[in-house]
Amino acid sequence: MLRRVAALLLIATSGWLLYQTTEHFIGIEIEGLTDRFVKKIGDVNFVLPAIGGVLGLLGGLVVLFGGVGGAALALVGGVIAAGFSLYIGKSFWTGSLDIWNNEAVVGLTILILAALAALMGRD
Repeated sequence: MLRRVAALLLIATSGWLLYQTTEHFIGIEIEGLTDRFVKKIGDVNFVLPAIGGVLGLLGGLVVLFGGVGGAALALVGGVIAAGFSLYIGKSFWTGSLDIWNNEAVVGLTILILAALAALMGRD
């Protein structure tokens, strides 16, 4: 039961990272979405957090449905998202209480939730 709760939290956190990344770099308007997306494919500031969010989301879904290896997939996503954020100079501590808009904190949260899901036994 707790593994499924961790999986749901992992899915929500990864989804938030994807939403945050796409809203910041691409926008949420439907018109011209593919053109804006294609222009950002080469921008590592967009691609790596997006890959981390997708891997975290897929890993959370695998854990939720009882599959094997989902936590490891989400761990890789968390490492990519948090590691890249720290590599480009973003800090965990921004001085404000708005921590969910910080990619490093969200990536670390994905990493922690994936580690918890990996440590919990399957139902």
